[in-house]
Amino acid sequence: MKNETPHKINWENISSYLNGEMNKEDKAAFKKLIDSNPEYAKIVAASEKDLNWVEEVMHIRKQYNTNNAWNKVCKQISDRNSGNSIYLNANSIVRFAAMIVVVIGLGLISNTIYNKHLTTYQTFISQVHDSNKSIVLADGSTVTLNGKAKLVYPGKFEASARIVSLEGEAFFDITKNPNKAFIIAVKGAEIKVLGTSFNVIAKDDKIEVLVESGKVQFSEIDNNKESVMLEKGDFAILKENSLNKTLMNDDNYLSWKTKKMVFRGMQLKNVAKVIERTYHVSVQFESDDIARENINTTFDQDPLKDVLDRLCMSLNLSYEKKGQTIIFKKGS
Repeated sequence: MKNETPHKINWENISSYLNGEMNKEDKAAFKKLIDSNPEYAKIVAASEKDLNWVEEVMHIRKQYNTNNAWNKVCKQISDRNSGNSIYLNANSIVRFAAMIVVVIGLGLISNTIYNKHLTTYQTFISQVHDSNKSIVLADGSTVTLNGKAKLVYPGKFEASARIVSLEGEAFFDITKNPNKAFIIAVKGAEIKVLGTSFNVIAKDDKIEVLVESGKVQFSEIDNNKESVMLEKGDFAILKENSLNKTLMNDDNYLSWKTKKMVFRGMQLKNVAKVIERTYHVSVQFESDDIARENINTTFDQDPLKDVLDRLCMSLNLSYEKKGQTIIFKKGS
């Protein structure tokens, strides 16, 4: 689902921040809001530009002085008419007309300047049972969302950095641009790259990053401001203000995207977790004995039905499907 994103902006705070009227504590809190919210950061940056636009418009206004415009018109009228009554009647009319021309001109100029710099943000939300929903961004980067993920991004990248925000899970394949970093803002953290591919899970209790290629800088921004550099195969998790880097040893971590699953002597209850994440279903067992059955097999982009049929055939089981719930039972 894609839609334009409405914003509730506190313009008083933005004005205080740009004019240097905030105290130290309020300024630190406002900077934290900007760092964690790319939409707000863009709006603040655009507001800062507005200060320059006002100066530009005022400069243009000086060039279109109403008195000068009036005097020129009056002189032409005076040259063509000898009667004072005509001149006096024309006085107020022409002055008013000249002012209208100037005001309309300034309005058109201001509107053109504003629209030129206006950035539209869009929101893409994947549905509960969706996966592999991809978006191609303005720079050619591709973002693939897992179910219930939310991506906020600009229609055009104009600033010195390419900034988006994410809630949920997504796989990023970023177009290289050494002059403009790509930044994913998530709650309490920031992922910064120049060109690479990686997976991100951003939830309330944790943030995970797995790098498939290239290099990624993963930074915690709320407290200790820790940062780690991740390369291919590296995995890092931020949880309870603790940022840890390790290696990923889960063969099925990206199964939701690749639909490839590898099970080596794995209990069926753990196989079920992979199936749930890959196909967005819920798996239950008729008994604990069934849940402890071991599986050795692989799947490569198989439909859910084929996966379930093969598992049941291998273990002499059956299954019942109720909506999005799968129940494994003893074979009949």
